[in-house]
Amino acid sequence: MREFLQAGEVPVNPISRVHLESPDGTRVTYQQAEPILYLIRRWEFDAALFRRAASVVDIEANTTIRKLQIHNDHAEVEATDGRTFRAPLVIGADSANSVIARHSGLRSEAAHKEYAVDMMEETTYDRLDVQDREAIYLFLTLTESFGYGYIFPKTAHLNLGFGCKLDHYLTKLRGKGKEHHAEWVDTLKGKGDVTGETNPAGYKAFPIPVSGPLAKTYTDRVLLAGDAAGFVNAFTAEGIFYAMTSGALAAETAASAVERQRFDEPQLAGYQRQWEQEIGSDLHHSVDIQHRLFNGSGRMDALVRNASRDPELLRLIIGYSMGAARYEDLRSYMMRSTVPTWVWGKLRSAVGL
Repeated sequence: MREFLQAGEVPVNPISRVHLESPDGTRVTYQQAEPILYLIRRWEFDAALFRRAASVVDIEANTTIRKLQIHNDHAEVEATDGRTFRAPLVIGADSANSVIARHSGLRSEAAHKEYAVDMMEETTYDRLDVQDREAIYLFLTLTESFGYGYIFPKTAHLNLGFGCKLDHYLTKLRGKGKEHHAEWVDTLKGKGDVTGETNPAGYKAFPIPVSGPLAKTYTDRVLLAGDAAGFVNAFTAEGIFYAMTSGALAAETAASAVERQRFDEPQLAGYQRQWEQEIGSDLHHSVDIQHRLFNGSGRMDALVRNASRDPELLRLIIGYSMGAARYEDLRSYMMRSTVPTWVWGKLRSAVGL
């Protein structure tokens, strides 16, 4: 990411503030001198990555894979146009709906229990604008369905939306995401956070795995990375960092397998040990926090209210959410805090202390 920023390949909006709102309407703002994060348009970032990949490997564009078969001496994928491709090993980095994960037997079909749906729009500022373009807004209000609303101001576009568990989307929203998104925009206009009108043409919905990493992310001739492996923070729904980290580890594992000409499970098992060491703790803790906070218990309200009175707690919450602070640091501070015991007892229970 830093290389792209330095090279100017992708326009970025540096963000130094976070507006955080709890289910009961409590709002707190965190600010620091240096940028907390840099916002980019996802398709521009993906295009920059693609250009780099295309400069060193052969690319087969506009091809959709529908089937994977593992043979004794190779892996074979079949495209929707009937063509087949053979390789000694396949890295499944094909999103939450991964064909590779399903056909290799590494993921089940229980999608409604494992996924959330992110419903968002990307609209230019001349149509939909935000009050504070130097901040992101997080609305931790969907407590009984897992989820949060958000406003992310990019350089020339506004990303605005909310996410919820897939089963909630199918039963409570009855699949009418676009209509509920328009209502969400009206709610934000009522709060004074945005002005203008929603753009239905900019609306998109896509699945996010929020139930933690798959129990196993490798098998004979197959590795899974990114969303395909469930590498998404279950609390924040952030996945790019984990995708890039797991992608690099999968590439290293594949290179070693090619060098040794071994593509069996024992050879590839080291990949799981590596990602567990690098990102496993974050991912597993995030699932626990999701279960304890997004459940209508009032714990989220207590956490945000106390953060509004404790700058260090707020810094650690925002830092953890942005990947700049460790779960262990947040837990340690909460246990050392001098805030009344009954308060921290509730908060410790909230994050599984």
